Amino acid sequence: MFGSFEGIIGELRDKVGAPYDAFPAEMMKYGKAGVSGWGTLCGALNGAAAAIYLVSDPKAGDGMIDELFTWYGAEGLPDYHPESPKFDIEPSVAQSPLCHISVTTWCETTGFKALSPERAERCAWLTASVVRHTAELLNATTEGTVIAMPALSAEVSGCLACHGKGGPIENVHASKATSCAICHEPHAIPPR
Repeated sequence: MFGSFEGIIGELRDKVGAPYDAFPAEMMKYGKAGVSGWGTLCGALNGAAAAIYLVSDPKAGDGMIDELFTWYGAEGLPDYHPESPKFDIEPSVAQSPLCHISVTTWCETTGFKALSPERAERCAWLTASVVRHTAELLNATTEGTVIAMPALSAEVSGCLACHGKGGPIENVHASKATSCAICHEPHAIPPR
């Protein structure tokens, strides 16, 4: 979280100055490993979303966050490669913005352990990928491009027909996802 927030706001601090030079970026360190090791929201996304909201109006910020999270869940990441890498890091598709799922999916894809130095390097590369994409979104918005919520997949739309607002079950608060099946077992749709 600190890495992505600082990667964006640190550039603004250096190039723009106030008010970015007064923000205590160190407070973002709580977001490490999905918020102090809880494996919840990916810290890179959490820091990027905080930076987006700090520099954008909420409506534009929501669109950028929606696009960022959808991209993160659907893209083979990391897509950043340093000039002199410590390891050869293979990408994976997380299908979720959650740290736990993102790391587990990467471990299953690559065979590396969650506490390995390769996983730590992967998360550093992933942070760079998220910062780059966030900067692209911020720049596009500054140039007048409106970033809208990407369309939900047929899978997610189908799940929300029952589990979402107005559905017969209506037991899901979240209405944005890349995949439901990454966490939940698919099940037959009961006849109506």
